[in-house]
Amino acid sequence: MTTPLAPPAARRMPRLPPTPRRRVLGLGVIAAAFLLTGAVAQAVTPFIRQDDWPFLLPGGTPGVLPTGYYNVSEGRWLNYAWWAVVGQHGTATTAALTYAVGYAALVAGMWRVLHRSGIRPGPAVDALLGISLFASCVWVQLLYWPGTLTPSVLMGAAAMWLLPWAARTRVRLGVWLVIGETAAVLSYPPIGVVLLVFAVVLLRDAPWRRVLSMAAAWMAGFALGVGVAYTLNWIVYGHFGLKLAAWRRANALTSLDALGVNTGRWLEAAGTLWTAQWWAVLVGLVAIVLGWRDRTIRPRLQRLLLAFAVAYALDAAQTVATGVVTEARGQLWTWLFAVLPVALLLIGRRRLLAGSRTDHGLPVDRVATVLLAVLALGGVLAWRADIGAHQATRMQYAAIAATATAHDAGKAAPTVVVYQDPAAKNTRSGRIMASTLFMAVHQEQGGVLPRWCRGAECRQLAEHAASGPVIPLGPVGGPGNVVGVIVPTPPSWL
Repeated sequence: MTTPLAPPAARRMPRLPPTPRRRVLGLGVIAAAFLLTGAVAQAVTPFIRQDDWPFLLPGGTPGVLPTGYYNVSEGRWLNYAWWAVVGQHGTATTAALTYAVGYAALVAGMWRVLHRSGIRPGPAVDALLGISLFASCVWVQLLYWPGTLTPSVLMGAAAMWLLPWAARTRVRLGVWLVIGETAAVLSYPPIGVVLLVFAVVLLRDAPWRRVLSMAAAWMAGFALGVGVAYTLNWIVYGHFGLKLAAWRRANALTSLDALGVNTGRWLEAAGTLWTAQWWAVLVGLVAIVLGWRDRTIRPRLQRLLLAFAVAYALDAAQTVATGVVTEARGQLWTWLFAVLPVALLLIGRRRLLAGSRTDHGLPVDRVATVLLAVLALGGVLAWRADIGAHQATRMQYAAIAATATAHDAGKAAPTVVVYQDPAAKNTRSGRIMASTLFMAVHQEQGGVLPRWCRGAECRQLAEHAASGPVIPLGPVGGPGNVVGVIVPTPPSWL
């Protein structure tokens, strides 16, 4: 017989089913969040980053890496399976729309878990909570890889909706953690941290041994996922492990010098991470201080902080062992470091600024409402700025491609050649934006890629670069109409 995981205090609390009004509120808030953040634009007219194209195009498409490369270098086997069955048969727009639906379902699942954990504020505050969960200033940076990340967000949404059912028994929750984390490792590992954090929140102030056993099950899932990826690479490619890409600057822990270098890399990445999100971190720290002073909140807050510590420790261990740093956009839990402590304040009973026993002071849940408003507003503005910058670049490149490929009906399409400033051509940002232009022309011409300029073409384009970005060249170096395009200077957001 299995034992319920909820502690006695939690079992005494009635489980409140969602009311029709709550369901309508949830749908309305998520729809409003899509509109307020500008996510609709990215879903309907997506900007696609360079290394997402392999998961959107059929195998063997010129100009893109084979999807198998990401199995060998990153262990993305679930992404590969999704591409084989779905991704290569759709378009960038269908992928972006599917990702948007998956993300909405994931946010709704996280919101539902908070309700099930006893965090059920009034409608106005609940709406702020929903928008704060949606408008993660970290997650917005992932929207530009819908082909790659759609399977991970769908997996995360399914796992989040199954969490309340799984948490009814120890065995179910253990299996859920292992399978969920394994799937995350095989698609996008940062999703797994989100699953662990919400599992801890749902169990409220469960005994420490249960929380520690959850962390152990989650780590077992991580190890299993790594083992599965390594084994599949061995079976299919004859290599047990990963062949890390050169740009990741791997530095195996083989000496004290390597230890120093890798530790320095992690500390530098940590500083960059927290500096970029300083305002959200400040909100989280204020909520943690206030929650710690409230006896109702403190036990739950302690368990939540343990989940964050486990996630951060694993990240540090990976960097120290391999020298590979997780980019800031992959640290999805850092936004939850702000939102969830604030959400816990909504169940608090302590009053602030009370001068005497008769002075009621300021309820802590009122402070939580203000903090949620800060997170919701800041998150929405971050989304609008990020998506707006990407959309402006997308429209710029689409206009270049449309102008370069325009031709009269009945006439052959022009040959498009690309020129880029040599100073930018071999830089990371230059390569990314050159690829963006290549794919813009690829889409405009129904799958025909442009080519780099050659000899006289390059000299002519370099001479007239100031009059670009589209320059007619005529039949230079061969028959037919040749049109040159110049890759613009990489945008500041890159």
